[in-house]
Amino acid sequence: MKRILIIFLVLIGCYLLLTSNIMNLFLFGKNNSEIQLTKRIDTIEVDVSSAQVNMIPEDRDNIRAELSGKGKVSMDKDGDTIKIDYKRGFFNGLQFFNQTPKLNIYIPSDYSKSLELKIGSGYLAFEGPSDDEPISLDSLSIDMSSGKVDLKNIKAKEFEHEGSSGLADIDTLTAESASVRMSSGKAKIKDLKGKLDAKISSGLLDIQLSELTDPVELQASSGQIKLDLPDDADFMLNGKSSSGFIECDLPLRDKISEKGKVKGTFGTGKHPIDVQVSSGHVKIY
Repeated sequence: MKRILIIFLVLIGCYLLLTSNIMNLFLFGKNNSEIQLTKRIDTIEVDVSSAQVNMIPEDRDNIRAELSGKGKVSMDKDGDTIKIDYKRGFFNGLQFFNQTPKLNIYIPSDYSKSLELKIGSGYLAFEGPSDDEPISLDSLSIDMSSGKVDLKNIKAKEFEHEGSSGLADIDTLTAESASVRMSSGKAKIKDLKGKLDAKISSGLLDIQLSELTDPVELQASSGQIKLDLPDDADFMLNGKSSSGFIECDLPLRDKISEKGKVKGTFGTGKHPIDVQVSSGHVKIY
């Protein structure tokens, strides 16, 4: 009888712990943060994991983070940088506390400097107003270890994507220089315009160019790269492979196709496309 009473009291205690504000001591119950954006700020850093994050540009002069769910969101100034971090509490990581927190981050629509996104897991979405009026940045960098990222209607002087795994889906991106580095995972970029330098160790990189206006460099040690070119592209292909495979579906002039080498010209041949494959597969079509 005494043992049953003790178990009963323990269960009641656990229930009170889970349904009261005491739980916030473990789960960090800070839900909202706000900070003024000044002209001295050159970079916004976002570091999140295990949450559903929406970055929303709107007419405002500050940055606001609104968290729905357990965890802690913090926002601090460090020199010329604003850092936004989200951390889950210990109990939130357990399977029976599996409701995904939602975090909305509101930034000024006229912010035009650097944005750095680090995603450990979960989901992050960031979208400009339209393809005719994209959000315009000096630089945008993504560092993801897992999870999923959705970007749309972005213009940046420099774009960098580094992925160890996870899924990146990018629609309508204009960049003076776009760099993609992947060790695994999958990245899909649609309607890309600008100089492209892509290197993958494994995984899948699927890129569709809206215009070919600059040089393209592709390198695959394994995995697969797909490059979809516009019909009016003017390029000169220079491909080298050791044990992998380079495939070009477009009819090339002066084509050379032999072991370890694919060369040829399409259109005027104005823009070089250099491809190196040690293993894996690169397809140009």
